Amino acid sequence: MLLGWTLPQTSTGRSSTVSPPPWHYSGEVIAVEFRADPDRVAALAPPGFEPEADGSCTFVFCDWCSAADSDPRTLADPARSQYREAFVIVTGEFRGVRASRIPFIWVDSELSLLRGHIQGFPKQIGQIHMTRPVSIGKGGVRLEPGASLGAHVSSLGRRLATARVELHEKVEIPPLALFAPPLHTRLFPSLSRPEPAVEEFSIGQVSNAAWTDVWRGAGDLSFGESEYSELDQLAPTEIIAGWRLNLAFSVDGAVEFPMISETALEQDHEAV
Repeated sequence: MLLGWTLPQTSTGRSSTVSPPPWHYSGEVIAVEFRADPDRVAALAPPGFEPEADGSCTFVFCDWCSAADSDPRTLADPARSQYREAFVIVTGEFRGVRASRIPFIWVDSELSLLRGHIQGFPKQIGQIHMTRPVSIGKGGVRLEPGASLGAHVSSLGRRLATARVELHEKVEIPPLALFAPPLHTRLFPSLSRPEPAVEEFSIGQVSNAAWTDVWRGAGDLSFGESEYSELDQLAPTEIIAGWRLNLAFSVDGAVEFPMISETALEQDHEAV
């Protein structure tokens, strides 16, 4: 019998790239809240998801440690458990409930890439760099008013997003976009027919959310151009705030359900 939650499968299962949930995440976040052209934001929304009318978005950089209950090796091996990612969050509503959507995301880890595709994140490989604060010496910035932190992501040799945050004050509440349930699309093509083998929505089941050292301040964000990415269509029209915090949570699984077609939605609206 071959074992493994994902490929590759072996007689022991220990070569499997991804272990089953629950998965636990702890890390450092640099984020910029902004507004983009509402029409361009709406163009990236799947059926049933309604972005906020003002085009509210948040660009997030994360430096993560992650672990899985079923694989204790992750806690001892930084090559397995530590990675960075960068992504944009679009906030809105899905079926009348506050939700979010992540149309673009980059990671620098094979494990995170595959785990994300299983969940429905549109993850791609990228190179992410973030300012790492220090507590002693003069080799870096301190978490204090006036400190400036930077972050950027590149993919295929193109700089895609560049952010800078100037810390103003320590606050209690982090940016709420981080906690809006994300609506994912699980999409797996078929090799034998035009229709996908899997095409469905997924909403992650998240628990144990916690945060510390939340700083709010001014932010700056710009997007570069690439023939391989359409992130620049969400170019900021207004910057709201910059953030830096420590964040932790667990993903226990997901609720998966069929997608709703545009035609079905129009019929529902006409019936109402």
